[in-house]
Amino acid sequence: MSTVDFIETGTRKNVSEFQALALTIMNAPATTPVSVKDLCTAAMQQTSAVSSSQTMPKVDENFPENTNVISNFTGEDTCDTDWFVKIVPTTEEALANPDSADEREELLDIVRRASYELITGEMLTHSVYLTNNPDFNCRIDIAVPVQFPKLLLDTAIHYYPIDEQSSKNYAKSRKLDMPSIRIVCHPEWVNEEWLYWKAKANNENEEEPERLMMIYDTETNTAFLLGAKNFSEVEKAVKILAWNTSIEAANGDFLPVNGTAKTISVKKTVNKKSDTNSTTFLTVSCCESERSFFGLNAHASETTAKGEEISVTTSGDSGLLMVAAAQNKKKFLINFGRNAFGSIDTVIAGSKEAPQIVSAENLALVKTAEDKKEFLLNPMLSPNAKIHTLLKQEDKDFPMPEYLVLMVNDGALPPVSMIKDADLMTSMWFSYTTECDCCSDSKVIPGGNSDATWEVGSEIEIFTKIAKRGKFKLILVNTEPYSESTRESLADELILSVYTKIARKEIAWKEWKAFPGFNLPDKGTFKNVKKDFDAVYDTMKFSADPMYKDLLRDSLEMKIEYLRTIDAPQALTAPFYKILAKLV
Repeated sequence: MSTVDFIETGTRKNVSEFQALALTIMNAPATTPVSVKDLCTAAMQQTSAVSSSQTMPKVDENFPENTNVISNFTGEDTCDTDWFVKIVPTTEEALANPDSADEREELLDIVRRASYELITGEMLTHSVYLTNNPDFNCRIDIAVPVQFPKLLLDTAIHYYPIDEQSSKNYAKSRKLDMPSIRIVCHPEWVNEEWLYWKAKANNENEEEPERLMMIYDTETNTAFLLGAKNFSEVEKAVKILAWNTSIEAANGDFLPVNGTAKTISVKKTVNKKSDTNSTTFLTVSCCESERSFFGLNAHASETTAKGEEISVTTSGDSGLLMVAAAQNKKKFLINFGRNAFGSIDTVIAGSKEAPQIVSAENLALVKTAEDKKEFLLNPMLSPNAKIHTLLKQEDKDFPMPEYLVLMVNDGALPPVSMIKDADLMTSMWFSYTTECDCCSDSKVIPGGNSDATWEVGSEIEIFTKIAKRGKFKLILVNTEPYSESTRESLADELILSVYTKIARKEIAWKEWKAFPGFNLPDKGTFKNVKKDFDAVYDTMKFSADPMYKDLLRDSLEMKIEYLRTIDAPQALTAPFYKILAKLV
């Protein structure tokens, strides 16, 4: 099995009091393991949930027939709360640094008190598997108070059930010396310090304490989600702990990726003979929008030629792992979970027809003229709604991508460019920003992963190995106007067309002499999408401007300076120095 599921009484490794408290709660007398059928019944009775007249699509054979779709409401806690995440200092860090020791003890004291509140009440538990992949898998145990079964139901919907076949697969999977992921939820918890601050008459002069806390003990894969009423926090905790496991226990064989994968297949039929060409893309976005998850099956609605059919399979956005040495080359990108969970906009963009809702959070419910209760897929009426939909393809994992796609708001880049050199590709992957620092103060996120709990150096080493082995290309899509010009931002239709044009092999690339190593689409490539594209985005002409060359130099120097601050190896700065030498 992949992770260590059972903690024996004589165990000395991978044990902490955080983990011990979670295990004690999950095995307490008032804690009850529940099946999926029990969860469906209990979730319909949750006081903070509403049931529709819409029938839930069949997730698997464990779910009862004719179950209605349920949406729970979370009040003011409606989205991911990154600012409430607390990473527990490791035992090694606590021994080496008194401040880390104090922080660890402070968090442990909070968890002790929260655990007492939970263990004196009734709790429910449910267990699932993270993936169905023999290279990487984790068991997930989650416990919630009896009043919040909907959190467990969403967990059962999103991840893989533990049944006879999945248990056999799990037992055969690669062994990792890390504990199973254990999550304890206390939705009604509120920080005592916050309550004290709130009660003060003149609290505006003091910094507001965290009202909620999501406490992660990455050493033992344990999380206490204190105050979390939404499944988004469960999903995020699973993602971070699973990624950390992949780095800490897998000898550099996996690269955590915060993005989505999609395979676009173009089937052409001539004289009743069909030929299908498939292209896999791995997309990471540093933009504020969810554009990295945009498109999905919407590609199929684009203009197609006679005898042509476009189909798309896609991952969810619950985390990916890129495998450095996969046993099965068709499973090079491992997808966390088996279904999709996202905003209304993402769900609508991902479906040609009306999307099938399996479950939801904070989604508006109305009564129709036929006296039926139906959910409204309108982001204006439910701006904080999250929706579960089925990923219908049988295999949720993906082959090695032919293209990596970075969506950025970079003030120094043209709309679309391509890099083939593995060294330059690696340098860009670890130094791109939401915008060039010459134009804004946006922070750099190495690899686009804002949830990293590991050293960047580990990730650089793994990516370098994969990039040289993978022989894929890097596509940079700059979604906003570049430089200080009045050029328009890219429309979604144009961004989508980049994928299909590559899949159809319709883009001819030429070297961008002003920026060696970068290639630009030939003129006329996007004429059918935007008639004046070449006039509005005339990169070759714009490159002759001395001010723009200064901007390119400043952008490179900013990237070099950033790489120095993270002690990146010289191999990452070398490609940028090479370009600077020619950028005259």
